[in-house]
Amino acid sequence: MPGFRQPTSGDMGMILEGNAQGQLSVSESAAQTSAFTDDGYYDLWCDVDVYIKVGETANNVTTSNGYLLRANNTLPNVLVRINNKIGAIAGSSGTLRYHKVS
Repeated sequence: MPGFRQPTSGDMGMILEGNAQGQLSVSESAAQTSAFTDDGYYDLWCDVDVYIKVGETANNVTTSNGYLLRANNTLPNVLVRINNKIGAIAGSSGTLRYHKVS
């Protein structure tokens, strides 16, 4: 995996130079990103409570099968593989943001 560095002392180092970042508008209807073209670990955060799912199909995320990310918190080091998408659904309109960290 390009950019992946195995931790040697228990902490994972971040490589921020040249890494992708993006955002996804979220609402009461499920939405998903485009397919990712590179494996990597991403930090995710959102300005509203949101349920997320990562997979080749992610626009079928619901409040029952998604992982709850509470507003204004960061979910660190989420592995997103090639061809995966990030899907999200929320109870109100907001913006899910993601940044590749390794």
